[in-house]
Amino acid sequence: MKLSKPASAVLLSGLAIRLGLAPFTGHPYDMGAFVTSQRLFYQTGTIDLKYFPTLPMIYYLQLLFYGPYQLLRLAGMPDFQSFYHTTLMIEGLFLKLPFILCDLGTFLVLLNFTRKLMPATLFFLNPFPIFLSSVWGTYDSMMLFPLVLGVYMLATRDNRTVSSFAFVVSGLLKLFGFVGFALVVCESIIRRRFRYELPLEIIGGLGIVAITVSPVFLFGGFQSFLHGLIYRFIGLSSGTAGGASYNLFEAVFKINPSGALPILPIAIALICIAYSYESIKGKQLQWLLLLKWTLVGALIFSLFSASEPQWLSWLIPLGILYGSFTGRAGLQYFANIFGIVVTFLTMTLLQGTGYMLIGTGATFVLGYVENIPGAALLYAVMTTIMILMFCGYAFSNKLTSFRLEVVPLVVLLYLQAYFWIVVVGTGKFVGVT
Repeated sequence: MKLSKPASAVLLSGLAIRLGLAPFTGHPYDMGAFVTSQRLFYQTGTIDLKYFPTLPMIYYLQLLFYGPYQLLRLAGMPDFQSFYHTTLMIEGLFLKLPFILCDLGTFLVLLNFTRKLMPATLFFLNPFPIFLSSVWGTYDSMMLFPLVLGVYMLATRDNRTVSSFAFVVSGLLKLFGFVGFALVVCESIIRRRFRYELPLEIIGGLGIVAITVSPVFLFGGFQSFLHGLIYRFIGLSSGTAGGASYNLFEAVFKINPSGALPILPIAIALICIAYSYESIKGKQLQWLLLLKWTLVGALIFSLFSASEPQWLSWLIPLGILYGSFTGRAGLQYFANIFGIVVTFLTMTLLQGTGYMLIGTGATFVLGYVENIPGAALLYAVMTTIMILMFCGYAFSNKLTSFRLEVVPLVVLLYLQAYFWIVVVGTGKFVGVT
């Protein structure tokens, strides 16, 4: 694929921003967990699948990218520590490289898929994907790339088998990717593709999962894998570390998805039923229908689960792609505003700018908007408002275009929420501090 000069400028700008930020920033805890596993393997030969904090596919890919760094170090390349970060500067860059490259892959897929530069630009220069892959150093971009690629393969080549495998790979990087796989299987059942496609999708998908996960059994990490990842994701165990409430229902109403009524499996089942019903009616292209209900799934996960801040990034490329093919320019532009606001909220209310920039929470760069009373409630209220606005742009026929008045509206909503929660202290009355 030959890039035009404007597309090349966007690509180089996005890469320059990411590569420039990566060595000097990082989430000390997450980056520390990743680098500990890599150092154990390359310095002692220990395979750390038993205690690795996320899915094994992430571990394998980080091993692949960390190897060249070790060779450079053995060749005498120096490396330095920036402030109090848990990784060295070039070391942190190599750990973040797979995340950054997946951002690049999503950009190229969006560009090739839509044949327009603007949708791809609105993703690649969006602050939230940049923040997650290059500043925080987390791996949601690795799930999004094969997810978007699977939709692209389904739309342009009508290859359900390849698409289903892409969704399985996406799910092995973050479990949400399996939503796309479930919808492809539903569609194969509806169309009665029992001889070839359905068996190949199921057997091939299970085979990829078995090959990827089997080392976890061999090295004794299955229990932590099951309880720390699978149960937490579907809502059968605690979803937020340290008792933090990032979700409005959990923060205000004390409704935790843990326990007897796991919300996410029910939501996935309802999504599959709704997708199957619309698929039978046949009023919309199958791939666009799959994209729509995958986006609905991401919205439900963000609203009703014990969601992590990173999960909000799923909405951005899915929303941009859906908006591009349904004539909803407003959704594409709002996705960019959404990313800006969520980046600000995450940095100031949850992590702190000092934590990401310096490596310690002791320093607060913006004293009036971070380390404030009621920060978790303010974050939950504002992200819920932004998600509901996202729903409006995605599904309301009255919000197909974007108006700049939305920007001051969002600022006013933040100031109102700040006044009532931080200044007045409303959070004290609902037990949130």
